[in-house]
Amino acid sequence: MTYKLILRSHHEEPMYSRPVAAQLAQISLDLLRTCEEEGLIQAQVMSGGGEGFSVADIRHLARIRRLREVLELDLPAVDVVLNLRRQVLDLLAQIDNMERNMVRREQELMDEIRQMQRHLAEEAKWRW
Repeated sequence: MTYKLILRSHHEEPMYSRPVAAQLAQISLDLLRTCEEEGLIQAQVMSGGGEGFSVADIRHLARIRRLREVLELDLPAVDVVLNLRRQVLDLLAQIDNMERNMVRREQELMDEIRQMQRHLAEEAKWRW
């Protein structure tokens, strides 16, 4: 089978037609259509008016396949797992952001402490 690579624009990622996306994700075209019907994935409009899937979409389809094969989940259960996964990833990103903010704030406070120590040391010199 020949792969047809369609670029939406010069700077955007490649898009793949339904049959190619299904083959790359190692799922049937019927399962791809069912995933679309169930709202697990949505085709994107390609240049030229057709619909297709990005590399991220294909990874998502492969994740769906693995959940079905390994855990033997039906599509509603897959949807729940994927939503929980998304929530966990969002929470991890929030934790990471909070940790960065804490490190930044800690540095600011340490700078303020050093500045106060210098100021107190200078005042102590003037009092003697």
